[in-house]
This record gives sequence, structure tokens and C-alpha cells, in this order.
Amino acid sequence: MNDRKIVKDGAILGAIFILLLIMTFFIPIISLISIFLLPVPLIIFAGRYGIKPSVIVLMILSLISVILLSIFSLPLTFVMGLGGLAIGLAIYSKKEAYETWAQGTFSFAIGIATVYVLTQFIFDVNWIHELNVLIEDSLESTMTLFEQVGVQVSQEEFEVLQQSINDLMYLIPTGMVLIGLTLAFVSQWVGYKVINRLDSTQFKFPPFREFRLPASIIWIFLLGIILTWIYTDPADTMYLAAANLYALPGVLLVLQGLSFVFYFTHYKNWSRALPVMTVIIFVLFPFLLIYPLRILGIIDLGFQLRDRLSGKK
Repeated sequence: MNDRKIVKDGAILGAIFILLLIMTFFIPIISLISIFLLPVPLIIFAGRYGIKPSVIVLMILSLISVILLSIFSLPLTFVMGLGGLAIGLAIYSKKEAYETWAQGTFSFAIGIATVYVLTQFIFDVNWIHELNVLIEDSLESTMTLFEQVGVQVSQEEFEVLQQSINDLMYLIPTGMVLIGLTLAFVSQWVGYKVINRLDSTQFKFPPFREFRLPASIIWIFLLGIILTWIYTDPADTMYLAAANLYALPGVLLVLQGLSFVFYFTHYKNWSRALPVMTVIIFVLFPFLLIYPLRILGIIDLGFQLRDRLSGKK
């Protein structure tokens, strides 16, 4: 392996990473895009050269980010670097796209969780308290806006809304995984496009209709349901575990259900507009379709509907 080329690529891709990091910190509008692009330079580098050079580059980038942007840039560098490294190493190992996505999701989630824990102990930042304050301020602003436009909200309705939002605090672990899921998908998709252009490769995600979860996710979801029946007191530590064991597999089963909609319409040669409209309706009115799609996902996995339709069984 040409060491000079490794150093050259590391310098170029590292400079791009630092530029994206600066844009993320100082240009609010562009940061909405640049934050998804941050892992891409490390995805490219790790995808070419493997773990040892990539870890060295990440360590150097972490040092440079601290010098240029202060120590407060380190958490973002760590999270994006860890996720980018994981996706790049999966590409280097020639893993399948969805396996790469899972590896990236896990790494992003671990990075976010690590930052969450360390900032509480080192910087004494109570994220739950900060989020509660933010929610309280948002609710008060919303109530003020309603009063100005003449919409009356009773105290009882306000308390129900407040309690519903406060319950989301117990789903922070699930939120971390979902953020990791989103970051991994977008950065991997962009990484594939850039690598294909630079290295003349053919990396791509398989059609969404081929997305399949392991059947064991049903048992995890079932365990979550049982635990939510047993542990109903929010003060109980097991309540947190139960809530997340129910919520996270539930979201994944919704994705499985959506995937089956794509598969079935393709199997029947129906118009592509049907699954697209399903996704649009789900995004606009999630509570309308979340339960039917979840049930569909469970049936698809539990009864292996795709294998039965394809004649394998």
C-alpha cells in the first residue's frame, strides 16, 4: 500500500471534514445539510484503507478540531467520526448495504450515548432537565399563540398534552437509535454516491422491498409489551427499559410493514404510486398508519409471507 497516497488522501479528506465541521458550527442554515455530510470523508478514507490509518486520521482530526473550535467541538467530531469509521470499515470489508447500515446505526447510537453520559459527568449537563425546560418554554409559547388567535385550550387538555410530551423523556435511548439510524442512512447513501464517482464502483442500497428484519425482533417487541404491562410506574428503573423495548422494535416493525407494501405491489405489478402514497400518508398522518403497518410487519416476519408468495414454501 502506498504510504504517500494514504497521507495525501488523509490530508485532503481531513481538510474537507474540518471545513464541514466549521460550516456546521458557524453557518446555521447550511449546518442542516453539512451535519449529514460530516461522516462522508471518513467513510471514503476508511473504505479505502481500513482501520489502522483511519483511527490515526480520526485522532488527528479530533486534535485539530479542539485547537480550531475549542473542546466543545470534540463530541460532534467523535460521534460523526465513529459513525463514518464504522460505515467505511463495513465497506472495506465488503459487507452488504443493510448490514453496513446496521453497523453505522449502532456506532452512531453508541457515540451519541457516550457523549450523553460523559457530558453529564464531566460538564455537569443534565440533559433531561434541559429538555424539560425547553419543552416547558415551547408549551408556554404555544399556549400564548393559541390565545392570540382566539383558540381556547382547557387546563385539562394542556395537562394531557404536557404529560404526553414529558413521557417522551423516557424514550431518549430509542431517540438515540433513531437519530443514529437516520444519520447512518443519509451519510452511507451520500458516501456510496461519492465513492462510486471517485473509484468507479457500484455501491448502492438494494430496493427497499428487499429490506427484512430478523424474525427475533418480534420476540423483543413481545417482551417489551409484557414489561410495559408489569412495570407501570415511571419511577421504576425497569419502566425505562420496558418503554424502549416496546418503542424501538415497534418503529422497526413499521419499517418492515412499509417494506412489505413495496414488495407486494412489485409482486403484483401494481403501480408504484401505491407504496409512494402510503409513505406520504404515513409521514403526514403517522398515527393513522403506524398500527396497521406494524401489524403488517409482524405478520410478514412471523408467517414469512414473502417466502410463501415467492413459492419457496
